[in-house]
Amino acid sequence: MEKLILVLLAAGDSRRFRGNKLLYEWQGKPMYRHIVDQIASLPADCFMEKIVVTQYETVKADLESRGYRAVENHESTRGISHSIQLALQSFPDAQAAVCFAVCDQPYLKTETLSQLICGWQNSKKGMGCLSYQGEPGNPAIFSKQYWEELMNLKGDVGGKCIIRAHPDDLYSYEIEDAKELEDVDVRDPSEFPTSTQYRIT
Repeated sequence: MEKLILVLLAAGDSRRFRGNKLLYEWQGKPMYRHIVDQIASLPADCFMEKIVVTQYETVKADLESRGYRAVENHESTRGISHSIQLALQSFPDAQAAVCFAVCDQPYLKTETLSQLICGWQNSKKGMGCLSYQGEPGNPAIFSKQYWEELMNLKGDVGGKCIIRAHPDDLYSYEIEDAKELEDVDVRDPSEFPTSTQYRIT
């Protein structure tokens, strides 16, 4: 069974959110903690290593205490491709696939993550992702053979273009609830009151 490394992408500037959305409280905890807690419910041997790419000291310190290795991104304006490449450069000799996940999908469930990983492993495909009505979404898995293409991405462009370029080598787990794929880009005052903002330290 191919080994798998988890990479959490948590370095964005949240420009449309008008503040750091990862540190905003959502249902009792900072938004980034929702996916972290779902991942923690997976079997301990699911990932050979867990990494977070971030520019935020709060996120870095918290996840390091939970067993993640932090990769710092001090050039977040270069877009998500830069975070992807920093992660890959941090383990250049690893013979493993990489599961990229983002920290602003608070509705994503542990069971969905498990179904994606198990289905991809059984499929023997080079890539895997969640999808809704055929539209690919995060998390997304890329085998070692796609690292070069990931390293050639530019700007605020992620792996979706690589997925679309190789549809025959993709395992797609279709979800029933589109909400699981939603990423929070705009603040809802009823859910994100300014009084509960988590400060960056």
